[in-house]
Amino acid sequence: MAVLKRQSDKVDVLAQVPLFEGLSKKDLTQIARRVREVEFVPGDHMIVAGASGNEAFVVLEGRATVRRNGRKIAELTSGDIAGEMSLITDLPRNAGVRADTFLPALRIERNDLNVIMDEYPTVAVKLLRTVARRLVEAIGSY
Repeated sequence: MAVLKRQSDKVDVLAQVPLFEGLSKKDLTQIARRVREVEFVPGDHMIVAGASGNEAFVVLEGRATVRRNGRKIAELTSGDIAGEMSLITDLPRNAGVRADTFLPALRIERNDLNVIMDEYPTVAVKLLRTVARRLVEAIGSY
């Protein structure tokens, strides 16, 4: 498989993910060491609505559809992340994601993210700020 040949390629991809904005190259390298490449084929369920969120995926190539209550709410392409809110909040998935095309992705597991946040508290603080900002944007000003 190996869409990304080098560790630095993973760092470059992660640097473009909004969830990780503000993280240093050192922080991103720690995350890159723990992510794994996975592949989905058309029709695969990457994420099932209502399921527990033990992983998130960064799309490397291809396209996926996000659906909530049977309605399409978004389309994911290269550089987009899916499942991150459930991964961080430990709440059930609020939408499902299905691959529309062949789709290589980076998988970030909760245990790995927890280890990173324990070892590098600055990563946890930066992720918390990013999630809080995204929630405010989603619900409007408070």
